[in-house]
Amino acid sequence: MYKNIMQLAWVTTDVHRAVKVFQEEQGVASIEVFEGFTLSTVGGGEVVIDVALAYVGDMQFEIIQPVSGEVDLYRRHLPVDRSEFALRFHHMCSSFDTLDEYERALADYRARGVTVEVDGGFGEGGRFFYADTRNQVDHYQEYVYLDEATKQFLNTLPRN
Repeated sequence: MYKNIMQLAWVTTDVHRAVKVFQEEQGVASIEVFEGFTLSTVGGGEVVIDVALAYVGDMQFEIIQPVSGEVDLYRRHLPVDRSEFALRFHHMCSSFDTLDEYERALADYRARGVTVEVDGGFGEGGRFFYADTRNQVDHYQEYVYLDEATKQFLNTLPRN
């Protein structure tokens, strides 16, 4: 389901060094870093990441450094030795206009036996899940339903 792709994302062992790679080698001059960014999961857990965000045109770029909580889906793409710098492509993210569309996609993946790694929420009703599509397309696929508060937040991110 590659409709409404709004984000490309990478994982890293060092978010600040990764930001420099994008700034100095990829021409993404303005990127904002948020440390200790916390998301909740449906099971009552949390995902804590350091995250860098920016837009290049209409596409959002995200760089994630896993910190704690339910972050295995990020860590398994990185070297075991966390002192070794790594920056690796991780997922594409598609956005749904309604919560109903989001729930249908989530139910469809589960009905087909595709592993849903993390199912969570953010803001005032936003939702996200990661489908493990690595066997088919070599990356995860994230899906989101954005609440109004999150849309407003995203509108404040740097534009390149």
